[in-house]
Parts: sequence; structure tokens; C-alpha cells
Amino acid sequence: MKSLSRYRKQTLYMLFVTLPFSIIGFVLSVTFTALGLALTPLWIGLPILHATLRASRGMMRFDLSLQRGLLAPGVIETLPPPAAPIEFRFRDMFTQGKLYAPLLYWLLKLPTAVLQFAAAVALPLCGACIVLSPLVYVVLSRYGIEIFTDDLVLDVLLPTLTAYQRSWIASGIGLAMVLVGIGVLRGLAASSVQWLGGLSAAAPVASDDSKAWIPSPESSYPTA
Repeated sequence: MKSLSRYRKQTLYMLFVTLPFSIIGFVLSVTFTALGLALTPLWIGLPILHATLRASRGMMRFDLSLQRGLLAPGVIETLPPPAAPIEFRFRDMFTQGKLYAPLLYWLLKLPTAVLQFAAAVALPLCGACIVLSPLVYVVLSRYGIEIFTDDLVLDVLLPTLTAYQRSWIASGIGLAMVLVGIGVLRGLAASSVQWLGGLSAAAPVASDDSKAWIPSPESSYPTA
């Protein structure tokens, strides 16, 4: 039951949350970061850039926390640690490259969200609709609307079966799609946090801050 509940949450997240939230994060991060940098010589860009970096990181942490909630406890233990909030000053924005890790996160999150959305639509959503084929056939046939008949493909593959029997074959295909979706969505959710979450687990700031945003190799794996 827990697996089914987790699968339902993953489907809802990828259908209704990941794509719109990724678009908002991408537009906010890219637009206002560019605006803040462009207006920096006029000083007004400093508070804009500062607010953008804080908002981008906050949205990144919120999105990663949502995705972690979709995974099994055993999988969470293998993922990078959650991103921690960071306090920084105006001058840090030009000396600590790690502050721009959320910008890279949203640049990569958007195409990932498109893939997640497409998988959620194609497998669990469409599969669940196809599972109901026998019911749809019965309801439509009462109104004189025949489906699964005069079909070139079905007439070749299933020539001896009636339209009602063909609807049950379609229902089985839909069930298979739903079952395949369990593994696909679970893999997409885990890989998204593993891959993109590593960007937030940046290496500690050392003397060379120009590379501080790069995730350390150790941060992507659990310590013994």
C-alpha cells in the first residue's frame, strides 16, 4: 500500500507540480539574475541580484524536499544531503561561485521536468484511462456508438475477437502501462534528486572561491 501511495504522489507531482514550478524557477532565476547583473553598475542591481539568489535557492530547497518526500526511505539514504540555507552579503555574490548553484539547478531542472511530465502522462495517466476500456465500451454501446470495430490494426491482430473482447485486451495493455510506470517514475524521481541535488551539496568554500559551487565527489555518496 505504501508503494501505491508513493506512486500516486509521484504521478501527481509530475503531472501538476514539476513543470509549472520548474518554469517559474527558470524564469525567475534567469531573468532576474541577468537583470541584477546588468544593473549592478547602477547599484540598484545589487539588491535585485541578492533577492534573486535567495529566492532561487529557497525554491530549489523546497523542490528538492518535495521530491525527497516521494522516495522510499532506503533510497533517501543514498542521496546527497539536503541543501542548507546560506547567509551572504553583496560582495559575496562576486567572490563565491557556489551562490549561483541554484541558477544551474533551474537551467537543468526545466528539461528534466518536461521528461517527468511526459512520462507521467504517457504511462500512469494514459494507462489508467485505457484500463477503463471495457466500461467505456459498454457505456458508448448503449448510445449506439461502437468502438473497437472496423479497425485495420485490430482486424489483423485479433480477427476472431468481438469488440467487447478487444476492449479487455486494451484494458490489459493499459494495466501493463501503469505497472511499467511504477518503475519509470520511481527512477526519474530518484535520479532527479541524485543528479540535481548534487548541485546544492556544494563543496565548502575554500581559498579558491571560483570553484566553490562545484559539488564535491564525496557529497554525492553516503558516508560510511
